[in-house]
Amino acid sequence: MATALPVELYEILEDRLGREQAHDIVKALENAADRISLQKKLELRDELSKELASKADLLAVKADLQGTINTLKSDLQGEIKALRWEFKLYFAVITAVILLTNPRALDLLTRLLGVVK
Repeated sequence: MATALPVELYEILEDRLGREQAHDIVKALENAADRISLQKKLELRDELSKELASKADLLAVKADLQGTINTLKSDLQGEIKALRWEFKLYFAVITAVILLTNPRALDLLTRLLGVVK
């Protein structure tokens, strides 16, 4: 992952310091640039890993949601059972009220059941 320095920089260093020293300085600069680049990549990876959700995070949220859904489902089933019982009670009460308050309905019921001929 060598970082290439501009040729002009190498030529200037070669003119001022000589070929060997210029070569050594360019190699040192390239190595330093590679180390800095790697360090920045690692820092970026660490920062992103803190910000982004991992598979484990998603699985934990999924399990939590599944538990919440199951709880809500059981609560809803209990509410539906209670409402069914209430509707049956209301139907019986309304039927009794109709039969008791309407004499013709009571006559019709007795004829249908065959109690009175």
